[in-house]
Amino acid sequence: MSQIDTTGLDVLVLGDDGRGISVELTIAIDVATRSIVGSLLVPKRTGRTGGTGRWAAGRATRSFDTMQVVAQTTAPLPARPGWAPETFMDGSDLPFEDLLAADPRFAGAAARPVIKPETLVIDHGSPFISADFTRACHSLGIEVREARLRTAVDKAIVERAMLAVKTGFSQYLASYTHHRLDLRGKRVRKQPLWTIPQLQELFEQWVVLRWQQTPHAALRSPFTPGLRLTLNQMYAALVSLRGYRSTTLTAQENRKLLPTVWVRVSRKGFQINNRTYNLDRGKLDLFRGPSGIAAQQGRWEVHYSPDHPEVAWLFNHRAEPGTDPWVEVPFIHRRLLKDRWTEETWDQALRIHLAAGGSRRDEAAVTRATARLLRDLATGPSPTAARPSPRAAAAVPRPALPTPTTKPYADGLPPLDPDSVRPFRSLDRPAGELFDTPEPVRGAGLSLDDFLASLPGLHPPGPTDPGPVGDNNCRPTPDTTQGDSSTGSPPPSNGRQGDDR
Repeated sequence: MSQIDTTGLDVLVLGDDGRGISVELTIAIDVATRSIVGSLLVPKRTGRTGGTGRWAAGRATRSFDTMQVVAQTTAPLPARPGWAPETFMDGSDLPFEDLLAADPRFAGAAARPVIKPETLVIDHGSPFISADFTRACHSLGIEVREARLRTAVDKAIVERAMLAVKTGFSQYLASYTHHRLDLRGKRVRKQPLWTIPQLQELFEQWVVLRWQQTPHAALRSPFTPGLRLTLNQMYAALVSLRGYRSTTLTAQENRKLLPTVWVRVSRKGFQINNRTYNLDRGKLDLFRGPSGIAAQQGRWEVHYSPDHPEVAWLFNHRAEPGTDPWVEVPFIHRRLLKDRWTEETWDQALRIHLAAGGSRRDEAAVTRATARLLRDLATGPSPTAARPSPRAAAAVPRPALPTPTTKPYADGLPPLDPDSVRPFRSLDRPAGELFDTPEPVRGAGLSLDDFLASLPGLHPPGPTDPGPVGDNNCRPTPDTTQGDSSTGSPPPSNGRQGDDR
C-alpha cells in the first residue's frame, strides 16, 4: 500500500519569466518501508489578474503530474551526471546484484527502491479524483482508495513525511519562505534562486542520501527488535521475502497514462486546445464517422502529452487483434516551431496574440507568436532595457497638464521703483520683554566675555580659580550685586532658558 499527497514546499524558485514563484511537491510514499518512490515539483498558482479571472502565474498540480509520480514507482531513478558516488545503488544497502539480474534498468540507478503499489490512498483533491488519474491507475492494476473527508489519520504517513521534508530539506534552502516571519529567510526575493529542474535534482539527491539512509523508529526487524533499520535496509529485508518482478511499461501502456480528450474527426482533422491535428492524403477518413461509443456521443479517444504536444495519438478501438491500435497524428504547423515547446508556452503565446488584437482561429499566427516567445525566453532580457517594477507597471498614468496659451510673465511690465516698496514693520517692543516669565533674566548685566567666563567647564581651573563645581567649600561667595551668575554654576532653571544674548 502507498499514499500520495500534494503540498506547498515553502520555497521560491525562478520561473520561466524570470520572476520568483512558489512550487508544489507531490510525493508517493510506501507504507511498509516509508520509502519515497515518486516525486515531482511543479509551479504553484500565485494570484489572479485584475478583473479577468485568469491566473497571473503558475499552474498548480494537474492530473497529468500525479500520473507521472505514479509512473515513477514502476521504474528505477537514474542517477544524473555530477551526482556523488554515495547516491548510486551499487554502494548502498539495497541488493543491487540481485535487482540488476532481475531488471537491467538498475544499471546506473540511484539508491531509491522500486515499489509498484497495489493500493493507492488519495485525498479528495481535484488532481486525484479526476477520471484520467483513476483510469491510469486502473490500467496499471492499482486500486485507488479515497481517504475519508477531514480525516488525516487515513493517510497520516504521507502527511508526516511532508512535514519532515519541510523541516529537513526546505528550511536549509536560501529561498525558504515560512508563514512565520521570524523563521523566514532575509531578502529572499533578492537572492539567487534555483530553477525547478535544479530544485527537483536537489530533492532527489536529498531523498537518496538523507531520507532513504536514515534509521526510522517504526522500521524494526522481528529478529532484532532493538535495532532501528533504515528505509533501504527494510526494503532489502522485505524484497528477500516477497521477491522482485520487473514491470517495464510498453509504449502503448505509457500512452494510456497520458491525458485523454474525446474529439470528432472531420476532413480537416481534429482540434486540441485550439490546435489542429491531421494526416495527409485522407488517412483519417476512417475516423470521420461516429465511433460507436454511446457514452461519449460517438467521439474518438485521443491521448497527448502536455509536455510534448507536437503529436497526438488516436486510439482505434475497432482495430483487429494483433495490430497497432494507435494512430500518430502530428500538429499541422509543427514545422514553424524549431525549439521544444509545451502546452503552457502555447497558452502564453495565445494570450499575447489575443492581447495584440489577433484572432483565435489564426493558428499559424499563434504558432509564430509561440516561436517568438521561445526565442525571447532563450535570449533572456536585454541588459540595456530597464525593467519596470510591478508597482510602477500597475500604476495608472497621470493625465498631462494643459499647456498655458500665454506666458505667465508677459513683457511690458513697468520698472520697479525702490521708493515705492513698503518695508516690513519692525518690532514695537524690546526683545527682552517678549517673554513673560517671573524668573529674573540671568546674565542681563554681564558682558559676553564675563558671561562665558562664568560658565563652568569652558576654561581649565588655574591656581587662583575656584575648585570643582561640586566642591562647595572652595566656591567663593557670589556677589549680591550681580545675582546668582557671578562665578559659580547657575541655579536650576526648571527647563527654561533666559535671554543670554
